[in-house]
Amino acid sequence: MSDMLLILLPGTMYFWTLFVGQGPFQEMLQERESRVLPRILACPVTPAQYILAKMLRCFLLCLLATVFLIVSSALLFRIHWGNPPALALSTLVCSGSMTGLLGLIYAAARTREQATVLSPVVLMLFAMVGGSMFPYENMPGFLQMVGRFTPNRWAVLVLQGVARSQPLAKLVAPMTALLALALFGSLLAFLVFRRRLRNGAQ
Repeated sequence: MSDMLLILLPGTMYFWTLFVGQGPFQEMLQERESRVLPRILACPVTPAQYILAKMLRCFLLCLLATVFLIVSSALLFRIHWGNPPALALSTLVCSGSMTGLLGLIYAAARTREQATVLSPVVLMLFAMVGGSMFPYENMPGFLQMVGRFTPNRWAVLVLQGVARSQPLAKLVAPMTALLALALFGSLLAFLVFRRRLRNGAQ
């Protein structure tokens, strides 16, 4: 049973944690539309500090949710997640990639209504082709070709690889992809948010 769960759980875990982590970004849009944001920025808080605080909270929410799911699955279903240091690194990288992905989605949306439509569509598409809803190996070949470029698939490869004690050399590619999404996605989202605040949120 634990082996079957190990096939399904990493992708499902990544997918649902994304919904937990988008709260801070939803707050950014809500605070802007409700005119609360100018009051916040009237305090000794710079736009950069405000944005970084939201992104850091997103990262921490994703990290805590992932850790909770890993620990609870280990206790309830006897899933062995592999080497603790490698698992800790994988968890950090996965949480960072979630922050980068959510940051990009919400940077592309200018209103809460747009984000409410865009976020579920993007997350569902990635989940369907990336192995979060169905075993990746059972999907048609053309969907596998698309799914291999999704963060969901990268996270599955990393978490399953750590749990199965695969050599780290085999995990370099998906882990590097997740790290790139974490760094560049977060940076691009930060720049878009900061420009948007400077151009009209104050």
